[in-house]
Amino acid sequence: MTANKTDFFNDLSSQISEPIYLTDKTDEVNEEIKHNHWVLTAPSDIVAQTTTADFLEFIQKVKDNYKSQLDKSSLDIDLTFYLWFEEPGELCFNFINSNHERLPFGCKLKYTDRPEEIVDEYLKSKYHDQVILWDELQSVETLEEIAEADRLEKELHDNFVLTVYQEEIKQQQ
Repeated sequence: MTANKTDFFNDLSSQISEPIYLTDKTDEVNEEIKHNHWVLTAPSDIVAQTTTADFLEFIQKVKDNYKSQLDKSSLDIDLTFYLWFEEPGELCFNFINSNHERLPFGCKLKYTDRPEEIVDEYLKSKYHDQVILWDELQSVETLEEIAEADRLEKELHDNFVLTVYQEEIKQQQ
């Protein structure tokens, strides 16, 4: 078990040297996501010890490593880096090639030019231990309750907007 933020980031750092999946094809987005997608989750005791700068520093190390691999690649391609926050308590980022016209999300997106906004939202989450409390859930038993739950789920899906930070990582020629 990770005892402090130094151990937490050291454990993550062992994965930084993993190879990036590089392609210039847009039909390989699932492979890009499979290999280049990061999900950071920390328990609440570690989150209490960390700052936005701590997470951004770690993410920058990953970006630097992937840029180094990109620069050594024979492909003539740049990367799109994007960062977002998901409940329960997940800070996510990914890298896809720059030939993609849009990010691979099925919801509305709101873009921010501040990665700090995303990390701050993550740090403020009350679900860092990835537990949704039972008293926050409601029992759905009758047909009317099921119909209302379905309606609310559709409404939530239709109105959901994900805040995303995006930046291009240029290959050095």
